[in-house]
Amino acid sequence: MNYNDFPKQFKIVCKNLSIGFNDISLYYEAFTHPSYANENKHIKGIKDYERIEFLGDALLDFLVGEYLYKTRKDDEGNMTKLRAKYVCEDANSYYTQELGLDKLIMVGVGANKTGEGKKKSVLGNIFEAFVGAMYLDRGLEYVRNFFAIHIFPKIDDNPDGFFVDYKSRLQETVQAERVDVPKYILTKEYGLAHDKTFEMIVKVGEVILGRGSGKSKEKAEQEAAKDALSKLATI
Repeated sequence: MNYNDFPKQFKIVCKNLSIGFNDISLYYEAFTHPSYANENKHIKGIKDYERIEFLGDALLDFLVGEYLYKTRKDDEGNMTKLRAKYVCEDANSYYTQELGLDKLIMVGVGANKTGEGKKKSVLGNIFEAFVGAMYLDRGLEYVRNFFAIHIFPKIDDNPDGFFVDYKSRLQETVQAERVDVPKYILTKEYGLAHDKTFEMIVKVGEVILGRGSGKSKEKAEQEAAKDALSKLATI
């Protein structure tokens, strides 16, 4: 992704998420990795996401904490532990990929070659920066409503923590019984370039253990691993 292509792609993501915006410059900032800013200092007013990410981090903590306070009867200690399951690197990187925000990250040429834009830490930072930009652009109530659609239902549906690394669980399960490690194979992808769906299978040796699909390869792999674990549990 680059500065010239960003507006078009950002509008597509906004349409997919049914959200609007006023000041696109805030979102330019939110999706600009420090490496991209360093390599493109000729762009007037270019900023990386670090400052706006700081704000988004605080908002994420507050809004999830507020929601738990209003909907749970847990004590302070238990609410703190539960919030940590929904406000962490794993969860934030998951949100970024599920919402399609990963398609908007602007990373420098050198950093891109090393896969910087796909690192879990960077994906997590991007979600926090996006939240910060949305707050500055549309206000706290708008962000709260966005969370009500995309974040809070995960807490309601999975009170013990929604994010489970099914791939790691499957590998541990399989390696306890076998020598082979799970292998993930892309079997199909379809849809427009900005809105693809990927289908994966996971195999151990020549045996297909599970199938999954998702809007990112990582999501499809997690779903395939989840499917495999569910089947192994019934054997």
